[in-house]
Amino acid sequence: MANNFIVTKQCLRAGLSIWVLIGASPLLAQVEPVAAPASAGVESTSSEGIGEIVVTAQRRAEKLNDVGISVVAATGDTLISRGVRGIEELTKIVPGLTATQTPYGTPVLTLRGVGFYESSLASSSPVAAYIDEIPLPYTRMAAGTSLDLQRVEVLKGPQGTLFGQNSTGGAINFIANKPTDEFHAGFDASLGRFMDTDLQAYVSGPLSSTLKARLAIRSHQSDDWQRSVSRDDTMGAAHLVSGRFLIDWNPTSRLSFELNLNGFIDKSDTQALAATSFQPNNPAAIQPAEIAAVLTPPGNNRLADWDADKTFDRDNWFYQAALKTTYAVSDSADIIAITAYQHFKQDQFSDSDATNAETADSTQSGYIKSFSQEVRLQGSTPRLKYVLGANYSRDSIYDNTLYIVGDGSQAHGIPFLPIRIGRTRSNQLAKTYAAFANVDYAVLPRLSVQGGLRYTKQDRRFEGCLGDPGPIGNGQWAALFSFLYGTTIPLGGCTTLNPATGVIGLVTQSRKEDNISWRGAINYRPANGTLLYVSVSRGYKQGSYPTVGGSISTQYDPAKQETLLAYEAGVKASLFDRKVQLNTAGFYYDYKDKQLRGKFSDVIFGTIEQLFNIPKSRVYGAELQILAAPARGLNLQGNVTYTNSKIRSNFPNLTPIGQPTNLQGQSFELTPKWSANASIDYDAPIGATLNGFAGVDVNYQGKQHGGYGTDATSRALFSIDAYTLVDLRLGIHDRDDRWRAQVYVRNLTDKYYWTNANYLGEFTYRQLGMPRTYGVSASYRY
Repeated sequence: MANNFIVTKQCLRAGLSIWVLIGASPLLAQVEPVAAPASAGVESTSSEGIGEIVVTAQRRAEKLNDVGISVVAATGDTLISRGVRGIEELTKIVPGLTATQTPYGTPVLTLRGVGFYESSLASSSPVAAYIDEIPLPYTRMAAGTSLDLQRVEVLKGPQGTLFGQNSTGGAINFIANKPTDEFHAGFDASLGRFMDTDLQAYVSGPLSSTLKARLAIRSHQSDDWQRSVSRDDTMGAAHLVSGRFLIDWNPTSRLSFELNLNGFIDKSDTQALAATSFQPNNPAAIQPAEIAAVLTPPGNNRLADWDADKTFDRDNWFYQAALKTTYAVSDSADIIAITAYQHFKQDQFSDSDATNAETADSTQSGYIKSFSQEVRLQGSTPRLKYVLGANYSRDSIYDNTLYIVGDGSQAHGIPFLPIRIGRTRSNQLAKTYAAFANVDYAVLPRLSVQGGLRYTKQDRRFEGCLGDPGPIGNGQWAALFSFLYGTTIPLGGCTTLNPATGVIGLVTQSRKEDNISWRGAINYRPANGTLLYVSVSRGYKQGSYPTVGGSISTQYDPAKQETLLAYEAGVKASLFDRKVQLNTAGFYYDYKDKQLRGKFSDVIFGTIEQLFNIPKSRVYGAELQILAAPARGLNLQGNVTYTNSKIRSNFPNLTPIGQPTNLQGQSFELTPKWSANASIDYDAPIGATLNGFAGVDVNYQGKQHGGYGTDATSRALFSIDAYTLVDLRLGIHDRDDRWRAQVYVRNLTDKYYWTNANYLGEFTYRQLGMPRTYGVSASYRY
């Protein structure tokens, strides 16, 4: 036993040395785990070494080493222990993924450089999200996805030939824990700084011989964490409640039904921003409130600013009802039908100028109603695995924003400056039809080929405008347009001008698009536990219309669909009797018609926004992941991603502050060249029935930018500095792992960092990350 202790101690020292070397390298700093070696959703094949990781990335349960796709997987227990409470915090475990929010709260995900910075409610991400195979077509719907998870799988590269919807960047699949054959219950609870209270509980078990159910709820509450720089005031409270009710019914041996009812209520504060500089759009119309506005000094994550005497708590909610029906037509083939309806509603106030001045505030309200139906046949023969399917979706989106754009003062005698309130609204209806097929054929015992094909058609209708806000506008819009055009605008009427016809009113458009996406791959297994793969695929992201303050009708012109041709080659290898797992991949993306929310100059309203397509871009890079279990209870993981993005087309546009620039040669926004994670986990007996554990997680995001521009001013204003975050945890658990308790510290060094840097309301701003937090957590399973 003493010899075992000496060996373990030496291995621990060696592991710590490896971690120190990793942390000292600027390229490999912060490598972090991808999946827990032995937890829910992971099948451990031995008492030592790395357990077998099982995923369903290709609509069937497979060992991760048998899947010729770049996949990052993590169990639900891993997410909880590392503080991943939402889709935006997946950056802790997925290098190459960045996440931020627009000033209006729309999550923006970018994976391997593929993303779309767009704040409209109708904005769909090129990184698709699913919960139990049910698509969440708009990122605002994903706030409750982290509830009671078995695992999460992040697939990189174009997706769509197996199920769901088209995507160019990748897919994030959240897999919920399912009802159990025996009674089980449990909870996870934590209490941290700012009275951050997170409680999750579930109960699961049979209701009859053919019926079983699972109920899970989660409540996340916290006090304010942000402080005003202009006065004694705070904000930033969290008030999010989510729930899920699952019923599984197996009336016969061949027929099963899975009912999923879930939703959330979000009354959290919108995040306050930190203004860094004043960049007036029109120097001749500067308002006194703008001059007096207080900027936020750098160096403290908690400092920001916002208007006094305003209410910033959201009134957002979401619910989803889905039914999955599975019928076994034979012992090796199933017909699966998934019917889903989801409804998201929002009502929230944002201070978009990031100061105490009332110069760019907004109230966003609206809803998304989405219905989807998928039917597929999937099965296998000794050499062939196949999926054939079709799906349909109907999305209705109403987006309504009330803008407050100044203090109402008049400058230089210009009669339309007193206008301070406007409204922009839009209605969109999108119908999408798709058919897809995918086959995996074993040519030889160790050689297989894959092929997938998908046809997608979408019809989208749009109507929207900028306009008079109604009685609260005090007739100012009517006065403006009478002055400009000699035209009378009715109360609440549209004011968007069609420059081609001279007509002022509602903008209506429609667009029909279709495409064929595909994937081909070769998988070769030279030895057990080793996979070599190459693939080429083409993916599409559908076009979209923006919700903008459209003074002219061309601002509502849509971005057409974008396409990505992706080449990838990779190796997955289990080494040294499963004590080391090595995964590596290289990729090249030929990117066409990349969607961009850019700017142009209007003679009346100055710099305004519009959607564009950049004809040609490219991305290339590589990934390396190492998992090691050199001794019982000791696990080391490292993951590093390099991403090189570039706009290849000559593309004149404007910087966020309205300065002319050419995007050619620039890297993509929110795309660092280097990102990495690292972690050490050690678990060892400390008594007859107890184990102690400790963990260190380090996360690195390289330098990036939030806005295009080649001049020194743009680089300084919109640069996002590289940052390193260190998390610690220490705890105990019983030998059967029925309960565990830990103390944790996140952002140990209280690193000052930000995830977005952009411009709105004539002020540049930063969106700051969380300061140091600490607390205790406990879990129990019955």
